[in-house]
Amino acid sequence: MSDKIEITAFIQSVPGKAAELKQAIIELIKVTVEEPGCEVFKIFQCADDPERFVLWEVFSDAEAMKWHMEQEYTKEYFNLGLAQSTTATRHVELVV
Repeated sequence: MSDKIEITAFIQSVPGKAAELKQAIIELIKVTVEEPGCEVFKIFQCADDPERFVLWEVFSDAEAMKWHMEQEYTKEYFNLGLAQSTTATRHVELVV
């Protein structure tokens, strides 16, 4: 099994704050993709509900993910309070 950390996060914006949340995530992506160990960091906005987003993250290992979570810009994103709820699942790729 790979040491990679793969996460899919489902994010619901605070009502009426979808545009602000989208911009905050875009700003977070700009710096996160430059981090050592960040392999994928992409955001998708749900076509049928613009207040819902899906974030796909892949880090090379647990240390890279931990480093990301400790960065000031990551903490600032969470402190904005623009997400009403976030549900994240860690998954592993099944190689056949």
